[in-house]
Amino acid sequence: RIEELNQSLAAQERLVEQLSREKQQLLHLLEEPTSMEVQPMTEELLKQQKLNSHETTITQQSVSDSHLAELQEKIQQTEATNKILQEKLNEMSYELKCAQESSQKQDGTIQNLKETLKSRERETEELYQVIEGQNDTMAKLQEMLHQSQLGQLHSSEGTSPAQQQVALLDLQSALFCSQLEIQKLQRVVRQKERQLADAKQCVQFVEAAAHESEQQKEASWKHNQELRKALQQLQEELQNKSQQLRAWEAEKYNEIRTQEQNIQHLNHSLSHKEQLLQEFRELLQYRDNSDKTLEANEMLLEKLRQRIHDKAVALERAIDEKFSALEEKEKELRQLRLAVRERDHDLERLHGVLSSNEATMQSMESLLRAKGLEVEQLSTTCQNLQWLKEEMETKFSRWQKEQESIIQQLQTSLHDRNKEVEDLSATLLCKLGPGQSEIAEELCQRLQRKERMLQDLLSDRNKQVLEHEMEIQGLLQSVSTREQESQAAAEKLVQALMERNSELQALRQYLGGRDSLMSQAPISNQQAEVTPTGRLGKQTDQGSMQIPSRDDSTSLTAKEDASIPRSTLGDLDTVAGLEKELSNAKEELELMAKKERESQVELSALQSMMAVQEEELQVQAADMESLTRNIQIKEDLIKDLQMQLVDPEDIPAMERLTQEVLLLREKVASVESQGQEISGNRRQQLLLMLEGLVDERSRLNEALQAERQLYSSLVKFHAHPESSERDRTLQVELEGAQVLRSRLEEVLGRSLERLNRLETLAAIGGATAGDDTEDTSTEFTDSIEEEAAHHSHQQVSQCQGLGLPGWTAHSPSEV
Repeated sequence: RIEELNQSLAAQERLVEQLSREKQQLLHLLEEPTSMEVQPMTEELLKQQKLNSHETTITQQSVSDSHLAELQEKIQQTEATNKILQEKLNEMSYELKCAQESSQKQDGTIQNLKETLKSRERETEELYQVIEGQNDTMAKLQEMLHQSQLGQLHSSEGTSPAQQQVALLDLQSALFCSQLEIQKLQRVVRQKERQLADAKQCVQFVEAAAHESEQQKEASWKHNQELRKALQQLQEELQNKSQQLRAWEAEKYNEIRTQEQNIQHLNHSLSHKEQLLQEFRELLQYRDNSDKTLEANEMLLEKLRQRIHDKAVALERAIDEKFSALEEKEKELRQLRLAVRERDHDLERLHGVLSSNEATMQSMESLLRAKGLEVEQLSTTCQNLQWLKEEMETKFSRWQKEQESIIQQLQTSLHDRNKEVEDLSATLLCKLGPGQSEIAEELCQRLQRKERMLQDLLSDRNKQVLEHEMEIQGLLQSVSTREQESQAAAEKLVQALMERNSELQALRQYLGGRDSLMSQAPISNQQAEVTPTGRLGKQTDQGSMQIPSRDDSTSLTAKEDASIPRSTLGDLDTVAGLEKELSNAKEELELMAKKERESQVELSALQSMMAVQEEELQVQAADMESLTRNIQIKEDLIKDLQMQLVDPEDIPAMERLTQEVLLLREKVASVESQGQEISGNRRQQLLLMLEGLVDERSRLNEALQAERQLYSSLVKFHAHPESSERDRTLQVELEGAQVLRSRLEEVLGRSLERLNRLETLAAIGGATAGDDTEDTSTEFTDSIEEEAAHHSHQQVSQCQGLGLPGWTAHSPSEV
């Protein structure tokens, strides 16, 4: 069908070529000078040729109309067949999908049945095994009964046989029950394992089905996309064909109109020539008639004079029309020149917009690179934070396990000592008199109160540790959420910048097409200027024929002039859209800055919370110390009372026991103090690390703010370009900011390496690590200050060399 359409289009093109040739022949015949002599034979031939040409044009028009109708019918038929084929394809695809789904369901049911059969077979095998095991146990029990009966017969002990039989039966029944329970438990375990295996198989089957469905969806989506592309191509081809047909119809209509005008002009010229022929015939008759009168001669002379007068009037009218046409052409030329000037101005303005857009594109590309580097830095910081979090969790879990083991040991030792103390108190109470028992009870009550207070303190300590853990986890989660939000915002910015780059490329292509059209416009104007000047020397009838062509040219120029401001308006709309997008990008950057400020505020709040918690811990440690002192004082008092109450014979045993109790309590206190010191040192190290990271992040934020200021200055410069010197200065500032940023990244890497070393040193020994942290922090701050001062000095020297007014150096903190 497509080949048939191509053949029909080729036939139509051939007809168009034939018509154009005939048109050229007719124009050539019209341009030839007509002879004013009397030639009746030639006039008849011309009439016959005109009639023949008119008939041929009518026949060609009818043929072209018939071809057009046939082509339209063929196009409609092809569209109908395409629709039918598409419907059939959709039905077939739906049937295929249904068949695939049914086959998948059948496969699933078959697999489920197979699995159920396997499970039933396994259950039967297990039941057979259970039955065999029960038979074995019954045989063993019978053997045991037989042996017990034989033993009863042979036994010569004093116990009664009935009691022995009862005991044996009890033992055998207990064994049998235990074996049955064990078998039941094994069955339950096997059933659970089977259920787990079945569930795993079901999950695998469901996952496979989901994967297959996803693959089918992807394949159908791809197939739909291909069909859509094919439909779009066919629609585009049909649109092109319809546009070509419309253009061909318009050309045919214009040709027919011009032919009708030519026919009218030829009819007018024929009527004029017929009048001339009649006059010449009258003159010939007058020559032939010798018997003429003077009156007839005078009448003929008057007629001739009147004809001459009419011709003079017609000539004057033609000359006036030519002058008016010349004036109109001059006006058109002036309008065309004005339009060309306006187009030149528009081109200059568009070139300026292009240059500014290119500059903005370059700045956007630099921003893209900067944002990519920021994203990489954020990813590295996220990885480092995750690593620190994991290490913290591992260390905390180890410390917690150690603390739990120590607490358990201490609890066991306390329990043992409490038992010993109770035994001692019982012995003391036995030995004490009636008046001294009250004092001993008071001492016991005081000891119990102290133990309760110690237990309460330990529970409070555990609660505080858990609260600190929860707070640290919340802080880490908030930091991770902030980082994810920043990454998402950076990705959005990257996508927006890519879209703007694509729009700018489309604008470039559009403006390149406009430049080519503008370059072609002056050539067409020059051709329009050349054509009217060459036709001024022709006859009056030809001038009258050319008047409608002038009207057409004026209409075309008016259309071109109307099309120019539309294109310029479109360019202005695109420029306004780009400015709006730039303002949106600025707003997004401001939002990012606000988010970073909020994160800084949150970090400062977290630091303050950590400081408050440290103060609370210090207060609690002071309370613990005061309580331990009070306990020691009270223990001394108890020792004195015991010395007063106990007999001098039991003094060495009591002293030994009290010394052991005191040693145990001192061990407990030393272990707790060591745990507090270890936790305090680790918290101090973590706080130092967090402070270093916060400082580094603040410096990076300051560098980002400097880059944003540079970006704003770039945008202002491209919005109001003034000179090349500022462009150079901005480039210098950009390079300096990039250098500073690279140095900050290097310093960050060094600081992270040093933090890792500090952690390793802290694991080896805490005293040396503190000194190293102080040295590294001082080296870090000194290196940053030196680099910032060097960079500011370079910027000052460069800007002074370029001669920029109003530029001053910034301090390292401002940079």
